[in-house]
Amino acid sequence: MRFTPLSVGVAALAVLAPETAATAPDGLRGQLDLATAHCSPSTPGNGYQASLDSYYSLDVREIKPVCVFRPRTAQHVSRAIKVLSKSTAGNVAVRGGGHSIWPNNNVADGVTIDLSLLNQTEVHLPNKKNAGAIASVGAGSRWTSALLEVEKYGLSITAGRVGTVGVAGLTLGGGLSFHSGRHGFTCDDVTNYEVVLANGQIVDANSKQNPDLFKALKGGGGNFGIVTRFDFAAFPAGPLYGGMVTAAWDHRDTIVDSFIRLIDINEQNPTDSQIVLYMYDVASRSSTVSSTVINTDGITNSTSFKPMAAVPWLSDQRATQTYGELAAAMSDNGGDRHVWFSLCFQNNKRVVDKATELYNQLIDDTQGAMGDVDRIIFVFQQLPRHYAQKNAGGNVLGMDKSLTADSIVWLGEAFARTPEAESLFQRKIAALTDELEAFAEAIGAATQWRYINYVNPTQEPLKSYGAEVKYTAQNIAFMKRVSAKYDPQGFFQTRVPGGFKISHVK
Repeated sequence: MRFTPLSVGVAALAVLAPETAATAPDGLRGQLDLATAHCSPSTPGNGYQASLDSYYSLDVREIKPVCVFRPRTAQHVSRAIKVLSKSTAGNVAVRGGGHSIWPNNNVADGVTIDLSLLNQTEVHLPNKKNAGAIASVGAGSRWTSALLEVEKYGLSITAGRVGTVGVAGLTLGGGLSFHSGRHGFTCDDVTNYEVVLANGQIVDANSKQNPDLFKALKGGGGNFGIVTRFDFAAFPAGPLYGGMVTAAWDHRDTIVDSFIRLIDINEQNPTDSQIVLYMYDVASRSSTVSSTVINTDGITNSTSFKPMAAVPWLSDQRATQTYGELAAAMSDNGGDRHVWFSLCFQNNKRVVDKATELYNQLIDDTQGAMGDVDRIIFVFQQLPRHYAQKNAGGNVLGMDKSLTADSIVWLGEAFARTPEAESLFQRKIAALTDELEAFAEAIGAATQWRYINYVNPTQEPLKSYGAEVKYTAQNIAFMKRVSAKYDPQGFFQTRVPGGFKISHVK
């Protein structure tokens, strides 16, 4: 019988923590000997298929790793990394909440480390007069469960806005929140990371211990280690007010004008948030415009939303509710082949109107393929300058210098059912994105930052982490130094292929 480094490594995983190893089915490519690895063919209940089925994207669900390793502790992760780093065959994927739309958290012919069992949230109330509460959230958690646990104590955290999104991916990419007006990006409220390094060592990264790693993890993605726990600053918070409202397409201008005004006045009204969404529904062959409007203080008649007061809503889901309840209501379990592209541009109605023109053109040009699509969505989210000043210099996003004007994060999405439709919309939305970016640049309304959690794999967000060539180079050089210091053999650059690699940035 022939053995490979990967088969020996997977065998060692099963021996080290057999209750956490979910095995692979028969018939996979590669040289894994299932019997030698103490792994049996996939059977109901062993966790392998359940892990695959829980990914957001159908593209990712279809990838078949040799083994899915489901650790229950940071120590399990540590031992796995020690084993896998010694093998010379097979790559490694790391999966948190599993919400990525492209295959950066699963791997064929390798081992996927599925952190979904590290999903506990523990609240630590202050025992000193001037100390604050801390919410320790496992890296496999999703936002609904984390928020609902924190809310039992009358607290909240700078959480993501869709309950099924993973805590790890959103936070490591920066993270936008309904609380960003007061607290900045999600990563800015992390006080400590528990991290497994490439050599298997478990370390804390905070302002006093490994402070360079602490800063690099605030927006730098999975370049430096596997985060197994996030410690968030938790703060007192009651119910918020808001939810999604939907109107006929004819009311788009009123809603967009309100959105642009809200961004203009947001520094004076930081508890207000608004998201605008265009959606083409294939079944009805029509577009609607929706808006998620939120006041985190629970104010029902905030001045930010007054321009929309007369809009006749087709549906109105606004309510007084907790953040966790809202996030749960906004959940999305996926199951399509997703195409995403993202840009940022200044808070300028001309650019939004150009995006609207391109949206209508996309719908017209792809009618023949709509039978293989569920829906087309354009999303506009606020990115006012003051978000970036909450932790100026304390993360690697570079936006304290690069965000020179109030801006908008745009996301163009297609929800495809077939590979052919996915390929078509990949080409169409890529070309659309280039045209929108060129227009913004031509009128002096471009914003260089790219949100790593929204961009297409063909886009290069890490290059946008700075205000100018010199500053960007300094920021990238810092991340490269941190990577070399904590991962000198380049395990997370070469053996863990998922995500955007700092080593690939020139």
